Amino acid sequence: MRATTMPQVGARNELVVLRAIRVSPEGVDQSDLMERCGLSRQAVSQITRRLIDRGLVRAAPVHTRRRGKPAMSMQVEPRAMLAAGAHLDPAHITVTLVDMLARPILKRSLARPGEDPAADVERIATALEDMLRELGAGLSDEEKEAVHRSVQGIGVAAPGGLDAARGEVLDPPWLPGWRGVPLLDLIRDRTGLPAVLDKDTNAALTAEYWPGRFAAGETVLYLYVGAGVGSAVAGDGTIHRGSTVQAGEIGHLPTGVDDARCGCGRMSCLGLYTDMDRFLAKARRAGLPLDRRTGHASALADLQRAARGGEAAARGLIEEYGAALGEAARTLISIHDPHRIIIGGPYWGYLDEHATPEVTRGAARARGGAHEVLVTSSTFGDDVGAIGAATLFLERELSPAT
Repeated sequence: MRATTMPQVGARNELVVLRAIRVSPEGVDQSDLMERCGLSRQAVSQITRRLIDRGLVRAAPVHTRRRGKPAMSMQVEPRAMLAAGAHLDPAHITVTLVDMLARPILKRSLARPGEDPAADVERIATALEDMLRELGAGLSDEEKEAVHRSVQGIGVAAPGGLDAARGEVLDPPWLPGWRGVPLLDLIRDRTGLPAVLDKDTNAALTAEYWPGRFAAGETVLYLYVGAGVGSAVAGDGTIHRGSTVQAGEIGHLPTGVDDARCGCGRMSCLGLYTDMDRFLAKARRAGLPLDRRTGHASALADLQRAARGGEAAARGLIEEYGAALGEAARTLISIHDPHRIIIGGPYWGYLDEHATPEVTRGAARARGGAHEVLVTSSTFGDDVGAIGAATLFLERELSPAT
């Protein structure tokens, strides 16, 4: 929120204080809030009183040996505001409900998107209604209504390309039938909720940022491992989306791994080594018995077990994947100069153990090894797309920067 009038200044200050409380789950007192937010004691006192009155924040006395009125420790009421998230992954649809801290409450895993977007939206809405019924089980009618009111909106994450401003999915890879779909109109009409749309890579990075675990000035690079590999980057807490929300499409980033020619005409593009269909086909050609029945996840689980069991071919394939990703990271470090790299996405957990050392080695070679970058794996697991989608909505409603 960019404040230009006095009412907007007041609203922005309220969001600044709420954020400071939200990223301090252990609690924060008024003096700390004054220092963190750059506001007077009177302003902080008035704002926290309003937040408490609206049920967004609770206050508890901090007992010390000092005389006088005890200080009050402020914490958010996490379930005072809920958000739904839906992730359209080529392998499945995930729908989740999260609290104000972006902690998952419930989730539903659905079959992969089909070629009828309206039918898929119906499945998403039905899953959300089912979760709300589960949340309201055993409650009075009044309490059930309060649960429904607490769900403020829904975020949707999808592979690019898309038009986030118009809420349209344009031409996403691996989703036949999803061309020029007015997705947010469909979602709003079916659920009655406000909605927001973004790329799954941006959603995943938003989920990482939301808890406030990074210093304000950090630049963070996220590598998203799914049916393909994408990236997202943020600086000062703001994600760089580009002029058409297509920033971070790195499938045709040259890696220099070998002399293989990509269909685009370039040599050794990243997608040659990280496209999941291509990667698993190579594993099967190597004689590895991978499950073909239920999609990529089960095949990757077989590959992971083989690598852990000492199968050299399985381990070598995962290391090759990591090496290609490491070369991409090496180039991206030179472009973005990040403080840290986070790797996540629905399939990364199967590759993490044997691929991360290779990524780290590639990253260490950036700029001649003169700048060390921390490489870590996401803690959100394979639901990061849906959690991130819900967090997109929380960010729109609660971030003072939006």
